[in-house]
Amino acid sequence: MMRFEISSSLNLPLCLECGGRCCQGSPGIWVDPERFFALFFHGQHLSLEQLRGRLSALNMVLWEKTGVPVPAPRSLQTGCSFLGVEGCRFPVTARPCQCLAMTPNRETLIQAQGCLCLVPAAFNRRAAQLHWQEYWQSVI
Repeated sequence: MMRFEISSSLNLPLCLECGGRCCQGSPGIWVDPERFFALFFHGQHLSLEQLRGRLSALNMVLWEKTGVPVPAPRSLQTGCSFLGVEGCRFPVTARPCQCLAMTPNRETLIQAQGCLCLVPAAFNRRAAQLHWQEYWQSVI
């Protein structure tokens, strides 16, 4: 499994300037199962059924658009459920891997809606699908 390090591309002032437009579109996902379980379950590994039963209390869901369940914050009509007036309510170190890896494209900040963010291939949906598929197969 991969270990996520806070990316050198993380630019908090640029994220603040963006105002969470990517977060208004949809929540990011945790790409690294080891990191997710370390953050929210003290490193305890859960089965899919166990995780399904415990995510609601964390205001999270299993995002299954890739065919493989991946934990993510709940999505509201306004975007990520953890997006508040002051920005992300997660501490930086607990944010979804995908959120930490994104780099807002400064040229798109002037658009009325949305902001194009660059996501490294190691943190895209396909990468998350592969890491979580490997994880779910290992706990069967």
